Amino acid sequence: MRRMLRLFLPLTVVAASLVTAMIAAPPSFGVHALSTVADATAMLQNTAITAALLAVWMFAAVALTLLSGREIRYSSLEMRASALHCFALGLVALTSFVLTAIVFCYLIPYHVGVPLLFALGVFAILTKIYGMVAVFHAIGTLVAGSRTREQLNRRRWLRGDLAMVVVGVIILGALRLIPIVGPIIWGLSSVFGIGTALATKFGRREPWFLALKVA
Repeated sequence: MRRMLRLFLPLTVVAASLVTAMIAAPPSFGVHALSTVADATAMLQNTAITAALLAVWMFAAVALTLLSGREIRYSSLEMRASALHCFALGLVALTSFVLTAIVFCYLIPYHVGVPLLFALGVFAILTKIYGMVAVFHAIGTLVAGSRTREQLNRRRWLRGDLAMVVVGVIILGALRLIPIVGPIIWGLSSVFGIGTALATKFGRREPWFLALKVA
């Protein structure tokens, strides 16, 4: 009987302490648990949205490369050769887009601002898409591109513009999934892409304005 009491009393004290602790502070524990579940759910939702957007980017990159592979290759080469020039031009272009949009907003009451804003938005979106595909190609070429002609001839895979673009999307997409660093890297890549698209005139390397011939 005494042995049973010796075992029962400590267990009773421990159980009573646990019950008292749970009763004394259930709100904080419950709020912490709910906040943890909510944070995990929000993180999963953000990851799913980002993965869906990356799938859309993959589709757009493949389609644009199949349609304009040579232009994408020219723009990628320009980006790798003049990275600082493309980045500076991209910053200037982004600033110009924002300032031009602000000016067009003041023209909305005159029924001219809406079509001008629409045209500016379409041009900015097309520039962003083309520039990002050029960035994908440049990253894929830097990481998985062949260094010599003999190495290219020995390859059965990872050759061609489409393969370089796919590799670039995978690498940059994996970096985009990083919580804090990913959006920063993607934003800098967008600046490079916009600058490259404007510097090469979407891969055609032609002057934006016709030069007047003086007789």
